Amino acid sequence: MNVCMIVHNSGTRDGRVMREAHTLQAAGHQVTIIGIPESSAHSSEERLADGVRISRVEWYREARRRFRRSGIPRAALFAAVCAGLAYGLYRLARAAIHQTIPLVQRVFPALAASDLRQGVAIVAASSAVLTLWYAASATHKRSVRRSQNRELMRRRMISIDSEHASNFPRIQTRIPHWIPDWVLEMGLEPLGWLGAKTARFSFHRYRSEELAAAAIRLKPDVVHCHDCLALPTGWLVKKALAIPLVYDAHEIYEAVASRRPGVTDYFGRVHEKYLPLLDGFIAVNDSAANYYRYAYPGSPRAVVIRNAMERAELGRYDGRLHYAAGLPLGEKILIYQGGFSKLRGLETLVRAGALLPAGWSLVMMGSGALEAELKLLAAAGAGGTVKFLPAVPQQDLLSWTQGATAGIVPYEDKVLNHWIATPNKLWEYPNAGVPMIVQPFFEMRRIVETYGCGWPLPEQFTPEGIANLVGSLTEGKLAVARDGCRRFIAQDNWSSVYQPRLLQLYKDLEGRNQRRRQNPDAIFP
Repeated sequence: MNVCMIVHNSGTRDGRVMREAHTLQAAGHQVTIIGIPESSAHSSEERLADGVRISRVEWYREARRRFRRSGIPRAALFAAVCAGLAYGLYRLARAAIHQTIPLVQRVFPALAASDLRQGVAIVAASSAVLTLWYAASATHKRSVRRSQNRELMRRRMISIDSEHASNFPRIQTRIPHWIPDWVLEMGLEPLGWLGAKTARFSFHRYRSEELAAAAIRLKPDVVHCHDCLALPTGWLVKKALAIPLVYDAHEIYEAVASRRPGVTDYFGRVHEKYLPLLDGFIAVNDSAANYYRYAYPGSPRAVVIRNAMERAELGRYDGRLHYAAGLPLGEKILIYQGGFSKLRGLETLVRAGALLPAGWSLVMMGSGALEAELKLLAAAGAGGTVKFLPAVPQQDLLSWTQGATAGIVPYEDKVLNHWIATPNKLWEYPNAGVPMIVQPFFEMRRIVETYGCGWPLPEQFTPEGIANLVGSLTEGKLAVARDGCRRFIAQDNWSSVYQPRLLQLYKDLEGRNQRRRQNPDAIFP
């Protein structure tokens, strides 16, 4: 079949997208990835060695034209309505005050009209502020208690895989449904048209429709969407061509760490609307599959495809990690590799660098918004025990990682998505023969305890807890954990476990397509 994958990034920077594309291409399907240009990949057309084609859509110019035609008038109308409402309330309030002044003057003749106006305005404003503050505080406290209780219930139901979860608590959105989707879509990314920092128009709707138009021109047999942002795009293609729609949910998007006003609401609306319309559904692990199954009962049962890698055959370590970090070859390294972003526990990890036992150093490999802050934190407390290195190409990553003694995944327990997380690092570290230190969250703890390929951190996440665990790692414990790494990768890798699941899903879709071509008027499940 001709398979069109849609992703709202360059395509090549996402290892999960690449693994699935190469697998389908090797199985005889023709795969085209529709993406967008990014700093790491500017070319509009690219063909990989195995024949996978990548097409990146230059959508800015058309989005700018469409925004001038429809976006500005709509935004202006919305602003005018809000301004009219505010002015009307102001006139009503002023009329009410004027009506009460003569009565008050007769009761209190000594008061001047101007003093009365000022006093009434000040008292009214103060009362309003106090009332709103009290109401907001009480509502916030109730909301926090309610969300904490519902979070515990979600975790319990996800972990036990209950068959009686008809009342599973979906993550609630805050913005009412009468606010149209286009308002939320405009807020998915920074609104560059409001300031001079960027000239591009970051509106998801315009980008989505341009990607959909490019996919429709290909006339594929299947459209395969990666991430929640691409799901409405894929629906446009499915509706235009009457082809199967596959959705690959890389995480629980309503519970990601980078939550912004309106975005959580938008993701919830997308899932509520489109999940029942899917022909194929892929989840990143069992916990995510359970969440979607219970929170959105009308969705199809998800096929679980984890972020597993192919088994790597690495040669002798060449010392590159130690040389780049300026460390002697005998130094033990605790490595973190990945993005430097909030709620990943990186501030606590850097503080732990100063407490590591002698002979250990912490290497932070990657980049991100927190990089400058983390470097200042390391300089203030950790001295020379924390080293920062830039990210390396994906194809070279394991050759760098194998120089570490242990790897760490220090995500904070602030959102449901972290509690069920199975990031790429869970396979990258063991594939390089490096045992893992992980947070004691459901999925990660289950892996390290089942295979003995690492150790969970204490429930209380502190710099001292990290340093104490690292200090307890004897050579004997490390050797046992390295054996666990080999056992884990041998039993849980892409080729032997998850590749067959993906191919079986597409085999089922291919059979459905054949039946549809033979009997176009029939409805097939």
